[in-house]
Amino acid sequence: MAERTDNLLDRLFPLPSAAPSPLCPERFPGITHASKIAVAEALKANHLERHSFTNEHGFHNGGSHASHHLLAAFALGAPARVFNAIYEVQIGRTRPASNISKIITRETFWDHLGDRTFYEGYLQYFSDVVLKAGAASAIEEYIFTKSANFHDAANVPRRMLNRHFAMLYHPMIYLAYGLEFGIPGLVAEALVLGLAQTAVHPLQMPGLISLSDFEEQDTATDRTGAQAEDKTSVVKRDHPNIGVHAFTVLARFLQDDRFSASTLGLTPHTEQVEALPHYSKVGAELSDAILSYTEDWLVDGTDAGHTEQKIEELCWAATLMYGVCGWGGRKQGLYGEFNNDFFHMHGVTSCLFLQTMVTYLSPSSASLFLRTYFRMLIAWWVSRGRPAFPIREFYTSVPELPRRCAPDHMKLEKGMFPVESTALNAWLPLIQMSIMHTDDHLCKTQRALAHFASQYGERPAGYFAELTSGERPSLDGIELLDGTLFLRVAGLTAERVAAAGEDRSLFWDVRGFFV
Repeated sequence: MAERTDNLLDRLFPLPSAAPSPLCPERFPGITHASKIAVAEALKANHLERHSFTNEHGFHNGGSHASHHLLAAFALGAPARVFNAIYEVQIGRTRPASNISKIITRETFWDHLGDRTFYEGYLQYFSDVVLKAGAASAIEEYIFTKSANFHDAANVPRRMLNRHFAMLYHPMIYLAYGLEFGIPGLVAEALVLGLAQTAVHPLQMPGLISLSDFEEQDTATDRTGAQAEDKTSVVKRDHPNIGVHAFTVLARFLQDDRFSASTLGLTPHTEQVEALPHYSKVGAELSDAILSYTEDWLVDGTDAGHTEQKIEELCWAATLMYGVCGWGGRKQGLYGEFNNDFFHMHGVTSCLFLQTMVTYLSPSSASLFLRTYFRMLIAWWVSRGRPAFPIREFYTSVPELPRRCAPDHMKLEKGMFPVESTALNAWLPLIQMSIMHTDDHLCKTQRALAHFASQYGERPAGYFAELTSGERPSLDGIELLDGTLFLRVAGLTAERVAAAGEDRSLFWDVRGFFV
């Protein structure tokens, strides 16, 4: 890492600011001036001392997760003394930053994509670009333009949008943290590092983004409007089901045997990296089919309400994949009660940032971003075994109030209601556990689920019932879905991680759903 002066560090890492939009994840009470100073100091140290990549596969088990963990805990109201403890834990999971040895210029920028030995060079390059041009401009030019993805004269495939979602969405997540907290240093590290990571990430799922996606951006809004006029669609301006719903798209995949684990020949595994060949196989064999089934899931980026509704669909879909599929496949999990799949979990944590991302994007880029994200989410679901959604059984068996939050676990004080009438806010102990736990993924997952609950928790049972009408395919039991889903899943998550004790390797399941 290039040397940074104290003056520049102070400019890059001021105290965290408010989120860029009221629809972005909320901050919990507990944030103080002292906690702002503490998190900023930890971020400075991480910026100077640690490297983002931690192994030869490019997984971000520590480096980038240090800033993720710090900021997630900060947003949950962690006290100042927690941040040093978080950073000390994360140091053991990272490797030191290195000096820039290979320079990247505008002329050589496209020549070394996917080569992690140029990581520091890309980081320095993007640091300069973002500080001069601004975050939004850099994102549009280097990720969402046609030339950044398809270029006839390119020696190395560019496909920057593909790279943006590579390795479990991590470049996107990194970028969004920088945008959400409005810190120039996170724009020079998280956002810029996100862009730099985009440049040095491998090219995954090239078939899920086509040249026509960029050529059709200008007409996407017109097609979305026409779809909303279709009388066979669910068309209610006071209801989020405008056009083809994400649940309808998922039902199509469940009805097609081409996407089954047995047809694809997917088998169980015990290591994270062993999931990548499955993911690549899905891309190689089924990209065209995924594009076909998602073609009519459209987003009008010029309509803020429509964009918000499509983001909501994605949040529900990701939670179903992680929570309901995880409970349905519990016997394939390590402890037999909940298969808290490491890969589906990242669908939940990445969904948290969709609103933050679109806040900084042009309407056409917002549409392309969300549509591409949905394709990637589906590809991971299929590569994990395309597990079904046993919604009816889930609601019958999984309590709304998590076991660890039941009234009999509370200590009653004088003046409190008796146990039998206690109305506990179950989110409070779940969030407290997340702040104090050493696993960064728990903190991020519970924060995401809590945000979804704050946004969509009031949805009643029957809210999605209209999706079962007509001849469109639908998910069984969808009429039972309500806003308690997020708390139920958060409770399962807390119980499962707690069951692993202190063994970090056992916190999350990686075996998949290959039965």
